[in-house]
Amino acid sequence: MSSGTSAGAATNPEDGASAASAPAPVPVDIGIVAAMSIEVGFLMDRMKRVRKYAGPKHSVIEGECEGKVVALIVAGMGREAARRGAQLLIDGHRPRWILSAGFAGALDPELRRNDIVMASEVLDLDGQKFAIDVGVPQSAPGPRVRSGRLLTVDAIVRTAAEKAELRERFGADLVDMETSGVASLCSERSVRFLSIRVISDEAGIDLPAEVVSLMTRSGSYQVGAALRAIWKRPSSLKDFWALHEHAQEAADRLATITAGAIAELP
Repeated sequence: MSSGTSAGAATNPEDGASAASAPAPVPVDIGIVAAMSIEVGFLMDRMKRVRKYAGPKHSVIEGECEGKVVALIVAGMGREAARRGAQLLIDGHRPRWILSAGFAGALDPELRRNDIVMASEVLDLDGQKFAIDVGVPQSAPGPRVRSGRLLTVDAIVRTAAEKAELRERFGADLVDMETSGVASLCSERSVRFLSIRVISDEAGIDLPAEVVSLMTRSGSYQVGAALRAIWKRPSSLKDFWALHEHAQEAADRLATITAGAIAELP
């Protein structure tokens, strides 16, 4: 545990309390960087004694989870956004660990939706590589938690053909858009790092063609684009609803495993 916590004066941001009146943050045990709120919503539900620190562009949610003090930021999509989010946590909350958590696409055909992969190596298209000494949490339920090689790219990988090509070129098991940005900063700042990703789409699955145009850099859907997509292809409504349901399932699974990992981190 860190030397201080938010105990006593902690307030839930949903209660409408002003974050401006909160005291300055104290060092935390773990900082968590995510791209989208939907990825970590169930994890935030597990946090207690919650406090919100509002910044110019992003807010940091601090609370207690599994006996640790945690600071979480939803930084937006892309490795630069993720790196900036991690920088805010390191500078403002001084975590002993940084954890990159969220969804990922499978490149390994053996991975199934809702499988959990803890990165043993992170690489990107610029040739950066970061090895991680990782162990699967002892509390992880079931056999569908493993380590693997994670590739960070700069755009959504939508089709099975694209996934197969990346698998062939890089020998990676899964792909995301954020982790190498966080890993590189943690390497520079000598902060211990961990990545936990839940598989949201399998290697042989194509995502709906509209998904790339719908997503903003913050990870939210553009309402106007969504309405236009539904107007042009009414069956896309069913696809979007299925994606939302799958995302909820994946986020619940991610929260369970992440909480177990938090409990075991030294």
